[in-house]
Amino acid sequence: MGIVKNTKKKFGEYFLKKETEGMYRTKQAINFTESKSVGILFDATVPEDFELVKKYIKFLKDHKKRVRSFGFYNAKEIPTMQYSKLEYDFFTRKQVNWHFKPTDPLIKNFVEEEFDILINFTVHQCLPLVYIAALSKAKFKIGKHFPKYEMYYDLLLDVEEGKSLKYFMRNVDVYLNMINAKAEA
Repeated sequence: MGIVKNTKKKFGEYFLKKETEGMYRTKQAINFTESKSVGILFDATVPEDFELVKKYIKFLKDHKKRVRSFGFYNAKEIPTMQYSKLEYDFFTRKQVNWHFKPTDPLIKNFVEEEFDILINFTVHQCLPLVYIAALSKAKFKIGKHFPKYEMYYDLLLDVEEGKSLKYFMRNVDVYLNMINAKAEA
């Protein structure tokens, strides 16, 4: 990472920490069965990962979950033929300020929504998606474990570097089905 980009990222992390200080939300561990609404964050830059996310969203909808998703496409423009704006929301580097905070007005609506579960399906560090997850009013936030971002999530999955998004998704499913399992028995 270049020195300018690294400096901008450090400022972004600083501003995010300041913005979330004193922020309050109702936290509640919710399992897959009890959940009614799910927010999905993902990196839409890799078409194969986007296809996996689309399948996961279909799986959630098949199980009668209300789903909203936001994908970050790490370029100035989204390729029009590959990505449907009708079913999924996206933002690009154009909608991110100089310190990586997303500025799209749709994101503010997404952040304000009190999802039962919010899942950040990113297996690498992506500060614009961390911003959204951190500011979200979701009751239960799930993401990959990155030590410097752990305060923004309720459940962190420690996935080895280099493991695929598919592997991460399987782990999310396992843990979402384990939560409150004793209470249901």
